[in-house]
Amino acid sequence: MKNCLVLLTKKYPFDSGEEFIENEVPILARTFQHIVLIATSVADQTKQTRTVPENVEVYALPAAQVRRAVLLRLPAAALFPLSGEVAGTDREQAGKTFRRKLFCSYFLAKANCVYTGCKKLLSGAKLEAYDGVTFYSYWLYDTALAAIKLKRDFGLKNSRVISRAHRYDLYADQNPAGFLPMRETLLQNLDKVYPCSLDGKRYLIKSYPQYSGKIQTAYLGTQDQGLSPDSEGPTFHLVSCCHVSAVKRVDCLARSLALLKSSGLKLKWTHLGGGDGLDAIKDFAKENLSFLEYHLAGEVSNSRLMAFYRENPVDCFVNTSSSEGLPVSIMEAASFGIPILATDVGGTSEIVKPGKNGFLLPPDFSLEELAGKIELFCRMNTEDRHKLRQASRAIWVENFCSKQNYARFAVEITPNRSSQESIRSS
Repeated sequence: MKNCLVLLTKKYPFDSGEEFIENEVPILARTFQHIVLIATSVADQTKQTRTVPENVEVYALPAAQVRRAVLLRLPAAALFPLSGEVAGTDREQAGKTFRRKLFCSYFLAKANCVYTGCKKLLSGAKLEAYDGVTFYSYWLYDTALAAIKLKRDFGLKNSRVISRAHRYDLYADQNPAGFLPMRETLLQNLDKVYPCSLDGKRYLIKSYPQYSGKIQTAYLGTQDQGLSPDSEGPTFHLVSCCHVSAVKRVDCLARSLALLKSSGLKLKWTHLGGGDGLDAIKDFAKENLSFLEYHLAGEVSNSRLMAFYRENPVDCFVNTSSSEGLPVSIMEAASFGIPILATDVGGTSEIVKPGKNGFLLPPDFSLEELAGKIELFCRMNTEDRHKLRQASRAIWVENFCSKQNYARFAVEITPNRSSQESIRSS
């Protein structure tokens, strides 16, 4: 059987970001004879920054071009009633406030621009020559609606349209408007939706029980890069890794560390990741964290991050986010056998097991609670720390190894799948 995959991303393999897709595409390329990958929001004149297998054909839609088309449509959307394309509960939800109406109009305009651009790029792809075609949106957002329209327009005899779902594209209650547009339309028309956590699956089913048969957990995964070296000496090394933004609350970690000034603990903190808030954290550290060793590295590539974990002893990985799907950053740390301290948000509890491979903090933790958990980690004896490290690696091996997860997922989304084993969906 000759199968083709049409994969819609945001930026991958251009620019930076969506690093987690890098592990999946090579495995998909072994299952599908051909992949057409369209990055739908790429900076003008950008160059491809990551390599892909030979059977992956890469295209890009310039973000500025999409943005201009959307801006031309928005004034009319603000003045006139919602498009007839918005119906049923989607229309009811979008019509509750002007802010929601504008958000829905923006979402629809962007989805239509992405769809139009993708359709043009696919016009010469000869999709009809394949035995089956899967249209795959990496996000349950505008690209998912574009993928639905592509499947409809090409009218292929054997085709499927599916989408993953993560965090911002899944949890409507985490959006500033308390709303995500076109949910009913997406769930009604997608053949399958794959949240990246059991928490995400439960959330969607609770919100849309009529589509429960379409919703199935599909864990992401990371590659096996080996183990971090064992700790040496009395210094306790904490690492955080994320883009510095309000939702990540890296400033809370810095302020919690400041509370440990008189603890007598020997501490080292490394933060990997850039962002607009990094300078403020550097200023805070300069004033308040001189008692410990710290390194605020800024943005690093995924390859440099993996090398860092391989070469440096790390005693604890810390994630202080107020909202998550199921963090790939935690998967990466766990794969190296690093214990985890994280907030109990989204699907984080599916990888962090309190007392086994780390500890969970309440979503609205206090600075004192975070400082207390760090101190608890620091004062553990060597044997207990070793048990945490072993458990962290074991949990990753069982549930979050990319090789096994993506191989199952690739089979799951093939258009000709029948008797093959389905991916884990408990």
